[in-house]
Amino acid sequence: MEVRDGFIEGVFNYCDRWCERCPFTSHCRLFADHAETEAELDPALKAFVDAPPLAEEVEPRPAWMQELIEEMNAACTEALSREECERIRPRVPAEHAAIDARGRDYALRTYRWLTASDSRLANLSESPSDVISWFHFFIAAKINRALTIWPDDDLEDGAMASDSNGSAKTALLAIERSHAAWLELVDRAIVPAGEADPFIADRHGSLSRRPCGNGC
Repeated sequence: MEVRDGFIEGVFNYCDRWCERCPFTSHCRLFADHAETEAELDPALKAFVDAPPLAEEVEPRPAWMQELIEEMNAACTEALSREECERIRPRVPAEHAAIDARGRDYALRTYRWLTASDSRLANLSESPSDVISWFHFFIAAKINRALTIWPDDDLEDGAMASDSNGSAKTALLAIERSHAAWLELVDRAIVPAGEADPFIADRHGSLSRRPCGNGC
């Protein structure tokens, strides 16, 4: 584990985006960046946001950085050809397409169930349905991110592997937590077993045989 400027490097790659329940927010650069953005949009904090930096905090922009910015700006003005767009389009390998489709199917079926069940779940406090609601689309997104290959990615690059493996790890954790939540709904007699069974069954095989890295 590498710590830089008080932040754990790459911890957000293993994030479930539920900051309110996360014990690592004080060491997460992504959370800090979000908090900074929210502060910039808060009228009550405008005086602090607009305050000029201290003289010792101002550093001149290096020449290499200015050159890179100019090159990027120039590249953004040139439209890509259809062939180039197709070449750089990210893809899920065909051998993993069924896993990706299964995640999307679970998300859509769960969304329809949550919408139809809203009235009977609305007045429940600390309901397991909160966990199910939070993670149903998250699982599909993380499975897709874990399996997607970008054509220009270096599969040996540690940062890319960390992102892919982190996405797979958080998908697995979300699946386990959602599975437990479905079981609790049944145990507490909030939902009949027959109604929950199709969602509970989705846990088996979802990512249990996920390959390493970017679909390797």
